[in-house]
Amino acid sequence: MTIVDGQDAPDEHRLDELNDELAVLVKIFPDVLPDVFREMLLRFDGESRLDMVANQLLKKEDEWVKGRWRTAVERTKADAIDVSQIPEADLFRRNSYKWAVKAALLQEFKTLSKSTVKAVLAEQNHSYTLARPVLKKIASKHWRSSLSRFFSRWTRRSEDETEKHAMIRWIKSIDGSFLPILKATGDAELDDELQKTVLGPLFAQYKAQQEELDWNFAVQTNLEEAEDAEALFECGCCFSATTFERMTECTASVHMICHSCISNSINEALFGQGWDRNIHHDRGLLRCMAPTTDDNCEGCILHNATQRAIYESRKGVQLVTRFESRLAEEALNMAQVPLVRCPVCFYAEARDLYLPTGTLQFHLDINHPFRALAYIILAVVCLPFLFLYLLWSCQPSNSTRLPSVTSLFQNALTRLANIKQFPARFQCRSPTCSTLSCTNCSKPWRDPHTCFESEVVELRTTIEAARTAALKRTCPKCGLGFIKDSGCNKLTCVCGYVMCYVCRQGLGPTEGGEGYQHFCQHFRYEAGRCRECEKCDLYRAEDEDALVKAAGLEAEKEWREKQGLAGGKGKLEQAGAIGRQERVEEEWTLQTVVDWWVRNVFSCSLRPQ
Repeated sequence: MTIVDGQDAPDEHRLDELNDELAVLVKIFPDVLPDVFREMLLRFDGESRLDMVANQLLKKEDEWVKGRWRTAVERTKADAIDVSQIPEADLFRRNSYKWAVKAALLQEFKTLSKSTVKAVLAEQNHSYTLARPVLKKIASKHWRSSLSRFFSRWTRRSEDETEKHAMIRWIKSIDGSFLPILKATGDAELDDELQKTVLGPLFAQYKAQQEELDWNFAVQTNLEEAEDAEALFECGCCFSATTFERMTECTASVHMICHSCISNSINEALFGQGWDRNIHHDRGLLRCMAPTTDDNCEGCILHNATQRAIYESRKGVQLVTRFESRLAEEALNMAQVPLVRCPVCFYAEARDLYLPTGTLQFHLDINHPFRALAYIILAVVCLPFLFLYLLWSCQPSNSTRLPSVTSLFQNALTRLANIKQFPARFQCRSPTCSTLSCTNCSKPWRDPHTCFESEVVELRTTIEAARTAALKRTCPKCGLGFIKDSGCNKLTCVCGYVMCYVCRQGLGPTEGGEGYQHFCQHFRYEAGRCRECEKCDLYRAEDEDALVKAAGLEAEKEWREKQGLAGGKGKLEQAGAIGRQERVEEEWTLQTVVDWWVRNVFSCSLRPQ
């Protein structure tokens, strides 16, 4: 064992062993945050360390966890996890990385004490990406930061926070432009992290801006050259003149349509009320929108031409994906195939069950006899309408091709068998999703799974976990995590380390030995902050209530965005009525009505051999 900032740190050759044991614990206890496992693995030693940690969690789980539970979304991500999939911020860190991160943050936040930086790093597992925002928030309360904000009112502010990052240095190129480069940190792992989180997004932003400028310049140059050569073509929809490269011909070979009209029609079809008007359902193509004397043109725009036009607009890739998913959804609905859908993306699978005749047996649902009786009474009331439908469907001159009553019930019983025989656990096979979900309640799958779990409980658990994380402190010497329940803000860890709960500065002899002198000593006639100094209060946690409230609101906002409820009022009682938002709603047809009635009256099981 080596010592890093007073804390026992694992040697380099033990990191792989510790991270493997961490992955095992994450798999066994998916509801617990990895912080708990790291703390316990460092406390226990020996070959039986993993067994000891698991036994302690099984016997005294609440005592060790102390409210550090995963949220519902985090539990689904930890369902099938291995050491290669655990985020690097949750793994044990190398000593060289810790030294490099501490040196970089101390250089940036010179107004903060060394012990404060060490305490924040211990809370965030020495992650530079996670620790820097916390340190910025603490440094913003310093008087130097207040003074700089006062003078920044008369100075030009940078539009992007990344451009004035402390680890970025700007150099002047030959053409006079400025290029960002990273400052040397001395550690390859930290350099890669900064490249991905700081420099990578900055270059991606500049690349997108430059591509847009180049594209606009190319279009404008091509338009000017075509005007000079008198080689412009008139759009059959908007009657504007444009170049041949931005025109396409409909399948009727009658009209030329510009890419702007095609893109506008697709946007209206996807986000407006023009899907039925602009899309030819039988062909799956965009209709020609050129006006004619009698009616619209019978031609369509080919799919590759439609894609080319959409790609020229902003967010073209997302629009093409959404358009193709909507076309696939339309085709699947027209095929009347039993489907199981992913609750996150547009992925769907056909669920057809092929069993020999006589293998299945259907009977009344004896588990819910009153519900089955109520639906039977409803069917008896609707018998006259069923009789009329039977007469109409049997007519030889039936031009609408209505399905027979027998086929409706056969299809309904087949789909009931699909629901009963297939497992409820569904794995999305989309490479961009791969979500585990439940086919019964369309909720993310986690073991053990309970269908139709109250969203109020899930939301409350998420908010409580966020509030607990906002109040948690970690000893930088021994790595023990704790939450102050009562008492003063001068905290003494079991290892002897003394720190301030508010600013995390060390108060022991090795850190300067301020002790109680670190806190405000002035007498106050009224409650509130001291007006004579900027020291921390001994008994009042600064903005603790506001911190907890802000953490809860942020967690609720993220939860609602993932549930498809962004922009909601933030009321807990509304969560009970939350359903699946992303799934495309199926149309209610006669077949779906029969399916709904059969599911509530009958039950299906395999016939015993």
